[in-house]
Amino acid sequence: MAQVDKRPPLKIGLAIESVMQPRWIRKSIEHILATRVCKLEVVLKLRAREIRNQSFLLRLYNRVDQHFYFRSPAAAELVDISDLISVLPSFDAETENLKSLELDVLINFGSRDWNSNLSSVTKYGVWYYVFGRDGNVLPGMREIFHFDHLTLSSVRTMNGSSAEIGIIYQCVSPTLSKFSVQLNNNESFWKAAAFLARGLVDLYHDHHRQIDFNLKAVNGSPSQLTNGTMLQLFAKLSARAAGRVVEKVSQFEQWVLAYRIGQGPFKYLIPPIDHFWADPFPIQFEGRYYIFFEDFVNDIGKACISVIEVDEEGIINGPTEVLKLDCHLSYPFVFEWQGEYYMIPETGDKNVVELYRSSSFPYCWELVKTLLEAKCPLDATLVEVSDTWWMFVNIQEENVAINWDELHIYYAESPLGPWKPHALNPVMSDVRSARPAGRLFWSNHVLYRPSQDSSQGYGYAMTMNRITRLTPTEYSEVPVGKILPNWDRKIRGVHTLNVVGDITVIDCLTKRNRLTRRDLHPPDLGIMKTLLRGSATA
Repeated sequence: MAQVDKRPPLKIGLAIESVMQPRWIRKSIEHILATRVCKLEVVLKLRAREIRNQSFLLRLYNRVDQHFYFRSPAAAELVDISDLISVLPSFDAETENLKSLELDVLINFGSRDWNSNLSSVTKYGVWYYVFGRDGNVLPGMREIFHFDHLTLSSVRTMNGSSAEIGIIYQCVSPTLSKFSVQLNNNESFWKAAAFLARGLVDLYHDHHRQIDFNLKAVNGSPSQLTNGTMLQLFAKLSARAAGRVVEKVSQFEQWVLAYRIGQGPFKYLIPPIDHFWADPFPIQFEGRYYIFFEDFVNDIGKACISVIEVDEEGIINGPTEVLKLDCHLSYPFVFEWQGEYYMIPETGDKNVVELYRSSSFPYCWELVKTLLEAKCPLDATLVEVSDTWWMFVNIQEENVAINWDELHIYYAESPLGPWKPHALNPVMSDVRSARPAGRLFWSNHVLYRPSQDSSQGYGYAMTMNRITRLTPTEYSEVPVGKILPNWDRKIRGVHTLNVVGDITVIDCLTKRNRLTRRDLHPPDLGIMKTLLRGSATA
């Protein structure tokens, strides 16, 4: 990122125990150097921390984890960072004249035990990583032990003699595995490699990032991983694995659609058993109702975009395939602009956001242009506000497996672009509300953004967010309610909502029994009953 003004770069130092560091630490330093807003001035040598002997069963678990599940390249493989710091002066941490260096920030990659000694030698304190809700010394074990769906990662600062702790950056991510600590850690570490650079850029440009700490700690963390503690974990993992086997044999999951016209009852649209239907986007055209959606075929392992025509009684025509590429397609964001219909389907597998125009609505679509090139962009959603177009989209960090939790914003004068990045990208790092879940809409002159809440599993629920600030350099929103999958015990998720005119459409993740079929209770949109009064799609 190029410097915008002529302010001198931030003067920073690194505190390390060794030049051999995990791969994610090297990546973190590379991100810092790439910002151009800071200059590495010094390296502090810390005494290596004392490594405690692990219990036998913990060592056994780690071997099994690496053999059957995952060996984390982010943390398990050490690499030399001396080429990144070879030209820097080096001091021991006990050196008394550290204050004379007049550093802005000291970044501690070693033991946090040093923080209190180093917190007063720089202008903005010592910065350090914290993983887990309690900063457990073995990141990821708490999430496995307590079946915690969320993983918290942050950069924090201790500043001054009072040892005041502040938050520089925070990410709330999904816990990927119920069994593998290393798989979960690999995701957290690679994601966290970008946090320090983002914090330094924010500090340099005086950006103020919105951070939400509305998380409840899980009590009883296994701080001492003795053989007895590990036996408890093995019992939990065994029961968890047995439950998964039984569930897979007796049941299967399927995404289905539900819609209503006016204030009538919701009707479910159930796909064939070897398909699932998700991400519905309705359009009213010449007095008819069309629903575009992701049509996933299990045997093929990817989806196309299909459309159905419906009325108050059910499906009139379709489903009809309208767009099929050599990659997976989903989230067909369809909108009207200057008298024509456009679609932005999710094409994350191609690392692009593409715009299509309908040459004969609703069945024929042709590529117009590529709007954005990025790492696995998901669920691009456009809205026009005061003659400016805004794109909300999830983008994936390098080496990260999923990107449900990092929301980026771009802006342009028209849907055709060119699209410029928001100054705070990513504007949000939170799996509870980052990923788009449908069109933005206005209600009583307030703009709302539906977002996915995958805190309990992918597509678990939706968060309704009131946007309070939207400029090229600022963004803030406030969650005002949830749509939970609580109206039927067979509904396990709901992650897309769209309203156009008098048609409302959602998708639902159902848990279906392989032997019997039971009718589903109609959806309950909860908070939307209030918000949708007087609303208009944006």
